[in-house]
Amino acid sequence: MSQKLRCLVIGIPEAKAAEGSLRPEEFASIELGDFDGFLPLPAGLELVVTPLFCKTFDALEIIERLGAQDYRKLLRVVAPKLPNRQIVLRELRSHAARQGITIELIEEGPPESGGA
Repeated sequence: MSQKLRCLVIGIPEAKAAEGSLRPEEFASIELGDFDGFLPLPAGLELVVTPLFCKTFDALEIIERLGAQDYRKLLRVVAPKLPNRQIVLRELRSHAARQGITIELIEEGPPESGGA
C-alpha cells in the first residue's frame, strides 16, 4: 500500500481519478474486502469515497470502519437521487460526528422532474 495515497474509493469499482488530478500512487479503488490490506491508513489520506449503499455494505459501516482507524478527514458518500436528501445527510452526519469525520453527500443521476 502506498504511503502517498490521498484518495481511497471503496465499493465503486469503475471509479477513476479525474485526469491530471492525482498521480497513480495517490489513488486506489478497492472492494470492501480489500480494506484491511490498506491498513494502517496513511497519514496523507485526504478523501474516502463510498456509495450510500450497495449489495454488501452501506456508508454507515464505512463510517464505523474509518473511525476505528482514527480517520478524521472527509468521507464523500455517493447516492442516487434521494426523495429527502436532508434526512439522509442528517443521519450520516450524526454517525460521522461521533467519529470525527466530515461527510459530503453527492447525488448522481438525472434531476427529478416536477411541476413549477
